[in-house]
Order: sequence, then structure tokens, then C-alpha cells
Amino acid sequence: MHDFNPGVHPFPTGLFWTTAIPSDSFDFDFEDAEAELELENFEIDDYGNVVDALTKDKEINTGHINVELNWSGVLKRGNARVNDPATKRKFTTSWINDNASLEWSATEPGFKFRSTSGGTGFGQIARERNGKFFK
Repeated sequence: MHDFNPGVHPFPTGLFWTTAIPSDSFDFDFEDAEAELELENFEIDDYGNVVDALTKDKEINTGHINVELNWSGVLKRGNARVNDPATKRKFTTSWINDNASLEWSATEPGFKFRSTSGGTGFGQIARERNGKFFK
């Protein structure tokens, strides 16, 4: 059993399954409603299973993943503005529902996995302004 993820940092109360990626691995064109994420040979920990990943902070191995995720083909566009004094939520967003496709693979000593090709599903790309940028 394998569970590839970036872990919880700082353990145990920090952000989970979140990591920095190289800035050149992502391309985004909001006007054309397209985005692409590509990672090649990206180092990631293997925790064996999700329970161990969330409770033990001890990986069983280090693997490498390849990811190709693409968004394109506008299904719907929209906007939202929230300025709620009761919850102090303030943000504005423009969003696009797109088609999305994902292919990925993982390797580590003694193990290889590759997803099936293609496949299209729902994806969303958006722009958001919040905090001191909210106007």
C-alpha cells in the first residue's frame, strides 16, 4: 500500500498535503480559460497509508511523481462578491468551470504506478482578491 503526499508541516497541527512547487511548473491564462500544471520527477514522501500520514509523521520511503493536469473548455463563467461584517469574510472572485484532465505516475524502489491516459472531468479556475487587496 502506498500513500504519496507532502505530509503535515509542522506536525501535527500544520497544513497538510500542501507543498511548494517550482514556479515554472504552472501556467495560467484566465482570459482563455486555460491552465496547466506539470511536475516531472517531483520528490514526495510515501507514508504507506493515510492514517499513518496523518498520525505518525513517519514516511516509509521517498518516491517521485510526474503530474500533468490541464484545464480548458469553458462550461460556465461567474463572479461572486462577499462582504459579510458578521463573519468578517471579504473577498471577490471570478471563476470559470472548465473541463479538466489528469495523468500522473509514481515511482520508488520496487514500485511503479501510472494512471490511465486522458479522462476528462470537471475543474475550476478562479481569480480571488481578499485581505488587504479586497476593494
